[in-house]
Amino acid sequence: MKYLLLLYIIISIHIVADGQEMLGIVNSNYAGVHGIGLNPSSMVGSKLYMDYNLLTINVSEDNNYFYLLRDDWYNLLFHNISPVYYSEEGEVRSFKVNNDGNYKSGYAGIRLLGPSAMVVSGKHAFGISTALRVNTSFTNLPAEISTFIYEAIDYEQLHNIRYTHDKTIKVGSLSWIELDLSYAYNFRRYAWKSWSAGITVKPLMGISSAYSNVYNLDYTVQSDTTASIYNVDFDYGYSLPVDYETNHFPDGPTIRGFGLGIDLGVTFMSTTKGHANYAFGSLCEQPYEDYNYRIGISLIDIGYIRFNKKTYYRRYINSSTNWYEPVDTLPGNTLNEINDKLDYYFLDNSEEVITEDAYIMNIPPALSLQFDYPIRRYLFLNATLVYGFNIGKSYIKRPSILAFTPRYETNRMEISIPISIYEWTWNAPRIGFYFRYGNFFFGFDKINTMIGLNDFSGLDFYIGLKLNLSNNFRMNFIKGYCQEKRVGDIETFDYRNF
Repeated sequence: MKYLLLLYIIISIHIVADGQEMLGIVNSNYAGVHGIGLNPSSMVGSKLYMDYNLLTINVSEDNNYFYLLRDDWYNLLFHNISPVYYSEEGEVRSFKVNNDGNYKSGYAGIRLLGPSAMVVSGKHAFGISTALRVNTSFTNLPAEISTFIYEAIDYEQLHNIRYTHDKTIKVGSLSWIELDLSYAYNFRRYAWKSWSAGITVKPLMGISSAYSNVYNLDYTVQSDTTASIYNVDFDYGYSLPVDYETNHFPDGPTIRGFGLGIDLGVTFMSTTKGHANYAFGSLCEQPYEDYNYRIGISLIDIGYIRFNKKTYYRRYINSSTNWYEPVDTLPGNTLNEINDKLDYYFLDNSEEVITEDAYIMNIPPALSLQFDYPIRRYLFLNATLVYGFNIGKSYIKRPSILAFTPRYETNRMEISIPISIYEWTWNAPRIGFYFRYGNFFFGFDKINTMIGLNDFSGLDFYIGLKLNLSNNFRMNFIKGYCQEKRVGDIETFDYRNF
């Protein structure tokens, strides 16, 4: 029961993270391939002239609807005691909900960054990455619908009230594989100023998707057996790895659509000593340029996937219906049966019905600003804004994050503590923690719920392993450091230094 509930919380409840920002590592001077995802132009200014990622796992989710009391989360996590809550009708629930009357939203994301590499050669930098990404989001869920979901339709306090909504209710889920091809160029270097630009082109392969938009809704629930929809305009589509007749899983094909994405970024640095112009004989001889401050701006995840295999799309325009439980005898277990039920209620009561055999889903786009300031040697302060916005009608909503991150970084070790504001909830700051030792790292962007400081409404965790910063494998790829010239740099990750 414990592990089923944990899986439900982390993956299945469709709540709000591509956070997926990994705030502790992405702005580090040792970020390497991980910095490309936030701003592709960051490659040129990296302290690493080469970087290899073996595997990085990032799981993130958050929301303003479901939660567990902090003591119950602690007992679940450490004592295998599953929480039990009750609706107002006395029905058992595994979680609590926030009934503050506001619209509800949420996001969940899983990202597996596979074998990836980066190399810097003077003014030029190149990167290649592979990733599997899964994102789910919902936005603008009305307060009374969120209550009906939790309390069930027999919740009498909401009966015989007419509700009207013009704000589009959006639910979406998308999984895909991407191959990221990145290039950055230091296009201007003058005196103490340095400008770099970068681009990532991403062929996308869609694995599965599903979404629904309710554009307007006007309805009343009279009782636990009757309800009236006076007007609704909605659409939905899916392309899933199941048999639509039996719900058997899995069911091919593996790739159901293709698309293209792009990231763009620019970085400005005010350097401390100007620029070194001498020629270097090998990559390791490249000098690293310290900076007074660094500013970056980027557009990330601008792209789409067109699903055209095993797809189903239907839109009902200006529809109405009445629901009566005694005559609701149609089955509704498989996807095809659900489609038949929707047709039963809306097909003859709609102004127009549109059916397509393909549709487009957009990956979660964002605008990002980054500012990095060295306070003193090894100690930095970073500010990062990730602003999620919408493209198209079917998309995954990326949450907006404003973060301030102090960090201590050396070749051997790095520690940072991101403090972030999530979706502009200023009264609930998120506290993170990131630690790197050599080529191994892990971090949390929301550790305060994990350790029981707040009620549990989400998590953000990442862990990874690189192939660098290791003399034992002759893979210490730090600019200005060549293995054969090593004298005994105490800041280099090597067990012989201890």
